Amino acid sequence: MAENTGTDNINVAENNPNRKQKSGLSRWAGIGVFAAVALPIVAAYGIFYTGIGMPDGTVNQGELLTPAHAVKDIQLVSEKGETLDLAAEAPKWRYLILGDEICAGECQKLLYTTRQVHIRLGDKAHRVERLLVTGQPLSALSHQSISDQHPRLRLATADQATLDQWLADSDHANLKRPSALLVDQNGFAMMVYDNRHTGNQLLKDIKRLLKYSYEQ
Repeated sequence: MAENTGTDNINVAENNPNRKQKSGLSRWAGIGVFAAVALPIVAAYGIFYTGIGMPDGTVNQGELLTPAHAVKDIQLVSEKGETLDLAAEAPKWRYLILGDEICAGECQKLLYTTRQVHIRLGDKAHRVERLLVTGQPLSALSHQSISDQHPRLRLATADQATLDQWLADSDHANLKRPSALLVDQNGFAMMVYDNRHTGNQLLKDIKRLLKYSYEQ
């Protein structure tokens, strides 16, 4: 009798619709919790990129580059003459600062602004990188001066005509130098800044992007 009672209890538990219902509800509750956390992040990220649903007065500080452009489609050459493959490097947010061969005056001003933004990111600074892109390698004097002032800045070159062609189908064709292109972790240039933008404006945007993107 004891054995039969145990078997009956197991059968009752297995065939108990209330238990199955509770199990199903638990799964849906778990999915609901995940959705409640993930969907706002995905939505915020999408709104930032597209501007759709963005209330007036809270639009991003920089100018959206439409459409976004893959940096892999341009050839960047390092100081050592090697082709830079950013897609093969650790995912980071990057500022491509487009300057001329001398990088003086306005170019130096934009370098300073982006450097201060980088510093102000504090413990998040490792997720962001700056690259100065010029049409030709800097002179020895300019190279030394910029390296001294910006030790964490990477230097690269790219053909200026190729850059213009790359951006020709965007809403920033014939982009004036100096300008900074903000490149996302997937390697797409998606926002533009210049010296009309303040450091606080750049900082506000990059902080929001870092908040709603995962460190990879």
